[in-house]
Parts: sequence; structure tokens; C-alpha cells
Amino acid sequence: MSGLFIGKTHRRLIGAALLVMACSLLSGCGTNLLSYYFDDLFQSGDTIERTPEQLAWDGVQAMREKDYDEALDAFQKLKERYPYSKYAILAELKVGDAYFFKKKYADAALAYEEFIRLHPRNEVVPYVLYQLGMCHFLSFKSTDRDMEETRLAMEAFKRLTQAFPTSPYATKAQKQIHACRKRLAEHEFQVGRIYYRMEKYKAARLRLTRLLMEYPQAVKDLGYHKEIQEILADCRACLNRGDDGKSLWTKLGF
Repeated sequence: MSGLFIGKTHRRLIGAALLVMACSLLSGCGTNLLSYYFDDLFQSGDTIERTPEQLAWDGVQAMREKDYDEALDAFQKLKERYPYSKYAILAELKVGDAYFFKKKYADAALAYEEFIRLHPRNEVVPYVLYQLGMCHFLSFKSTDRDMEETRLAMEAFKRLTQAFPTSPYATKAQKQIHACRKRLAEHEFQVGRIYYRMEKYKAARLRLTRLLMEYPQAVKDLGYHKEIQEILADCRACLNRGDDGKSLWTKLGF
């Protein structure tokens, strides 16, 4: 009996030794034969399918550590692999947040808009609307460029204040609306002043008059009121003389 036991043990030892030798030989080859034959035996933790709970945890932890690429990867996998999981809605929200903190504002805006479309009655919609507005607000370049992003930001903030007036985010949105108005007022003032300097008095008057009507508080806060009144007075005087838009050559009699 003991001889039989020794024989079995001996064979196992020989088998193990042969396996080790085979692994050593295969790992030394130019081709990855070791991986080809033994991947099923030596799977790493990265290749094991993560559960929805684990992916959610991975994403949340990565967000806390400000590793937004890792967070985005986890939440995207959660969305794609487990669309009916109770964690899928969290992933949909956090994809937007991860893009936002990566300063990928266009991608974040798309994610937030999709969340609102899919979950219009969810309790976090006020937050999502605020974030959507901030995506457009932070995409702003300068007041001498197109102001579409600022207008889109103000639209999102207004949607928030109108639909959820008692939300804490509505208060924050009101402040952002005022900031948007100041941007738009600054842009309109610059355009109106350019028209004035080009002696396009009708266009300057139209632009600056509209500015006073649409953004009176912003004009006051920016300190433009006195200069606008002076420009408008001169525009009226020039128009009464029939000077609007005449070129230098016309004025010289050519």
C-alpha cells in the first residue's frame, strides 16, 4: 500500500516538474505560447468579468481619487454591459460628471442631455440641468466670438429656475443667468461701438438701444450706461445730418 502511495506521489511530482519545464520553455519562445495554452489557468483579475456592483464601486472610488479616465471606463462598462441594472442610472449620470471634470464639456453636455431625456422625473434633474448649463457656460471663449454657448447656458439655467424654482440649484442658476447676461451685454456693447467707429450710425443705434432694453442691469453693473448715452446722442446727430455709412471717399467728394 505504501509502495502504491509512493508511486502516485512520484508520478505527481514528475508531472508537476514537466509542467514547470514546459512553462519555462514556452515562455522563452518568440511567440506567446504560454499565454495561448495556459491563459485559462492563469487568468488575471483584470480579465474576470466585473459585477455591476463592482463596476459602480470602481467608478465611485476613481471619482473620489480624481482619476476621471478610470471612472469613465468603469461607468461606460457598467452602462454597456448591464443596461438594466439598478446601477445603470448612476453610471449614466456619472459619465457626464467624469467628462465634466475632465473638461470635456461637449461630451459632458451630451451625457447630461441624454440623462434628462431618459429620466425627466428623476430627483437629480435640477443638478443635471445646472451641470448642463455650466458645460455651455465654461465652453465660452471670449466676448468677440460667437455667443451661442452663452445663450445655451442661459437657456439651461432658465429651464432649471422655471421647472424647479425651490431647488437649491435654482438659486445658483439665477447667479449664472446674471453672469450670462453680462457676457451678452459686453458682446453687444463691443459690436455697437465697432459700428459707431465705422460710422454705421443706424446699426450702432439699433444695437445699443436694444442693449439698454434687454440688459439694463448688466449695463449698469458693467458701467456702460454713460458711454452708451453719449454714443447714441452722437448717432442721432450724425443721422440728422445724413452722415450714416458714408465712406471717406464720398465725404471727400469722389
